[in-house]
Amino acid sequence: MIEFEKLRIVAAYEFLKHIRRKRLYVILGLTLISELAVIILIPLLMDGKYPDSVMAMAATLTVGPSLATIGAVFFAGDAIAGEFEGRTGFILFTNPVKRTTLILGKYLASCAAVILLVIFGYVITDITLFAIYGEVPSETFNSFGLCLLFGGAVLSITFFFSSISKGSMGATVITLVLIMVISNIVESVLAMAGEQYFYLPSVGGDSIALVYGGAELYQNLIPAGAASRPGMEAFLNMKVPDIGYIAYSMTGYLVVCLGLSLWISRRRQLA
Repeated sequence: MIEFEKLRIVAAYEFLKHIRRKRLYVILGLTLISELAVIILIPLLMDGKYPDSVMAMAATLTVGPSLATIGAVFFAGDAIAGEFEGRTGFILFTNPVKRTTLILGKYLASCAAVILLVIFGYVITDITLFAIYGEVPSETFNSFGLCLLFGGAVLSITFFFSSISKGSMGATVITLVLIMVISNIVESVLAMAGEQYFYLPSVGGDSIALVYGGAELYQNLIPAGAASRPGMEAFLNMKVPDIGYIAYSMTGYLVVCLGLSLWISRRRQLA
């Protein structure tokens, strides 16, 4: 019970640190800008109208929440590595609080910040859909849940790299490159080859939109004549991974990477 109270205090303190940092508000601003860009540009590219399908529009608006979850990297990059890099660990880790409690508190605080970002993104999405179509599809709630799960997985992956990195910038960059570059490239290759790729970390971000349907939904967003462009047919016919498998994969990343970060942090030397 005493350790739980310490965990609560650590989490509350770390969350206040996120609230005071500019990075939270920068990501909130980027989320808003990305959503507004979709709302403004879609009718400009489609002869002044929005897609007939509310599902297609909902899938397109997931760009904001997806960006919000990627913002999780910036909350977690310095969570562990920063304590070793700035030598603050000599003060923090020598207190009568277990390292696992400190790391879990930091993780929970980062989760709270990501949840705040995701809720902000989906509030904009729901308001937009209701204003244009007069309805909000029930799939939006599934997308919201998957978005939170993806955010938790991204945090865990970042915490893992933060636990083994010498600097916070290294943990941040490695995670971004892994999810947004390497994993995306491998995903594209496997998808074109017709192989399974649900286990890649980048697919967790794709699942946020996949709940609204397959790639055929985006046919409503393709300008006339563009469907015949090279590669477009292959894109529209790509096999969509099973959402359940993706959810299991993200849960695995969340649990395993967080567990490894706790184990490594407990044994990592300060000097």
